[in-house]
Amino acid sequence: MNGREEMTLSEAAKRVIDLARKVREYYDTELPKRHPNYPLVDPNEESAPPPPEETELRAFLAALPEELLYQLTLIMYLGRGDFGTDDLAGYYEALKGTIGDPEQTTSQMMVYKAVLADQLSDGLEELRQHKINVDKMPLKKVKVRKR
Repeated sequence: MNGREEMTLSEAAKRVIDLARKVREYYDTELPKRHPNYPLVDPNEESAPPPPEETELRAFLAALPEELLYQLTLIMYLGRGDFGTDDLAGYYEALKGTIGDPEQTTSQMMVYKAVLADQLSDGLEELRQHKINVDKMPLKKVKVRKR
């Protein structure tokens, strides 16, 4: 895919899931080696340096168009169980009004990087179970004409 082609939400989600899984696998392997009481981590002990996929994940998220980033966040929250699929457009509008700018959104997703792949996968599965095409989510409020 070259830089001029528009990436779909499903493609972006797949890429984020792949990178986030690699980050988690790295830390699952490295942290027990460096912290004798793992999962308890002494802040004075030297931790593992971040894997290259962590930098790649942050850069990928930061480079996404704003709407795509917010849609990924919606799927992440859906996967966390913050809401259901009954009013995706309403949840999406509320999310965009509270989540902050793209930089803050990227930072928030990076905070959850350890579980990000699972949350996105769970959100995608929730959409699939409700027969909602991730690339055609109903995110626009339908206007009802008054008589």
